Amino acid sequence: KGSASQQDKALDPSRISILNWNIYKGQRDNWKSDFQRYSYIHDVVIIQEAHLDDEMKKLLDSEHHNWSLNAAFFLNSKPTGVMTASKVKPVYSCGQRTTEPLIRLPKTSLISYYPVAGEEQNLLVANIHSINFTFGVDVYKEQLDALYEAMKHHQGPVVLAGDFNTWSDERMKIVMEMADRLSLSSLNYTNHNHTRTLVLGNALDHVFYRGLEPLEHDTWHVTSSDHNPTRVSFRVKHEPQTHIDVAKN
Repeated sequence: KGSASQQDKALDPSRISILNWNIYKGQRDNWKSDFQRYSYIHDVVIIQEAHLDDEMKKLLDSEHHNWSLNAAFFLNSKPTGVMTASKVKPVYSCGQRTTEPLIRLPKTSLISYYPVAGEEQNLLVANIHSINFTFGVDVYKEQLDALYEAMKHHQGPVVLAGDFNTWSDERMKIVMEMADRLSLSSLNYTNHNHTRTLVLGNALDHVFYRGLEPLEHDTWHVTSSDHNPTRVSFRVKHEPQTHIDVAKN
């Protein structure tokens, strides 16, 4: 874990910037420069296939990011999995692990809770790298159901993001059903569909949200990974209060 500077105690409700990116285990030469370029300007960085080698540790330390890694496996003796890094220290983090039924390598998810200045409820950030290689969708659905169970009681704002491996309509349907059960909205990717990572014509990476209003969002084209990073800035959205006038007797 890293350490936050003293002034970064809580997220700013008027602007919370999020980056979602599968960094391909940092296997390409230019991943480091792109990670520096994109990560430092965001409050919360949601990473899949994070490989915690010495280079990654130096990058995290240089940005004073708090971070949690839920390792799926070890590559070259270094843990690899989903990582959520932030400028604000999370209140709490917990992880889940599901084993791929064919290749037997786990996929992981990570839930982190962040304080938001002036708000009673924390921001829940869920980071998932979904099951990939299956004959059916049973295990895929089990992984998402387990994440749903961990998220369903949270009353505050939510960001659910990651590499969902939604390369089929059947998988996408399962993801959208989960989003619907949690009352999550999806970003409108109309203006940058050409930069989103596609397999069999389907996007793999998604950002869902609740209790937040997107201010701006984009997807960058990169050569440093087989996935392109998505950025989005939110502000906390307050539902209008219902006022009941009680007549005086």
